[in-house]
Amino acid sequence: MQKELKLAYTAGLFDGEGTVTLSRPHSRDKYRAPTVSMTSTSKELLDFLVQEFGGFIVKQKVYKSHHKQSWSWRLKHRTAINFLLEISPYLREKSKIRRAKLICTTYLEVTPRNGKYSDEMKAKKLLFEEDFFAS
Repeated sequence: MQKELKLAYTAGLFDGEGTVTLSRPHSRDKYRAPTVSMTSTSKELLDFLVQEFGGFIVKQKVYKSHHKQSWSWRLKHRTAINFLLEISPYLREKSKIRRAKLICTTYLEVTPRNGKYSDEMKAKKLLFEEDFFAS
């Protein structure tokens, strides 16, 4: 499959079933990091995402006997940003486009590489997170 077609296909899947969010990698973390995920009952689909973009798959717990087994694929931090940069030209769902654009254009600007925040950087980071989660 040629690369452009693969990216468009992935963006279509992601428009329908994917999530773009900021999450705390550890409960003690003060700030959130980019995370993309997709849940599916088709493990083969998620295996395709791991093969093409990396990340990992987690088996979801089945709570009721009439529910199907499902799995979740996730990417975090820089790999999530790189994934969004690749598929964002093909996304169509407005809220995902907005969130992807914010992460791709602003996240690295408000996140110092050494993790040490000045008061000004803290304020920018919190404002970014607030803007990201606004409707």
